[in-house]
Amino acid sequence: MFTDLASIRTAVKDRLTPLLPSGWKFEPTLEGTVKALTPVLYIEFVRVDTRQEGAPLGAGQVLASFNLIITDPKTDTAKAEDAVDSHLVPIIRALDSFDDLYWENTEKRRLQDGPLAWIVQAFAFVKTIETEE
Repeated sequence: MFTDLASIRTAVKDRLTPLLPSGWKFEPTLEGTVKALTPVLYIEFVRVDTRQEGAPLGAGQVLASFNLIITDPKTDTAKAEDAVDSHLVPIIRALDSFDDLYWENTEKRRLQDGPLAWIVQAFAFVKTIETEE
C-alpha cells in the first residue's frame, strides 16, 4: 500500500520506471504536451475516494485515482497510431505486476495539443494515517 498521498505521482513513477522501456520520458502532469523524441508518459493525479465500487474503505485508507497518458512523437497519424498502440502493452504489464496498483480501463484519443494518446485509468490504495511500527 502506498503511504504518501502528496507524492503519489513520484511513487507511481518510481514503481513503473524499471518496468518500462528505457528512454521513455516521464512528466508528472499534463499541463501541456511536451515535444520529445521519445514516448512520453504523463502521470495525472485526478481524484481521491473513500469508497471502492460503492463500499467504504477502512479508516485511514483512500483510493488515489490517476491517468497514465502515453504519447508518441510521431506526427503522421497512421504511424503515430501504430506507435502509441505498441506502448500500451508495456504499461498494462507493468501495472499488472503490482498488488497495490491497478488499472481499470483505457481510451485512445487525440490530445488538445495534437498527439494521439492512450489514457489508462489507474488507481492505488494509500494509507493516510500513521501507524506505530
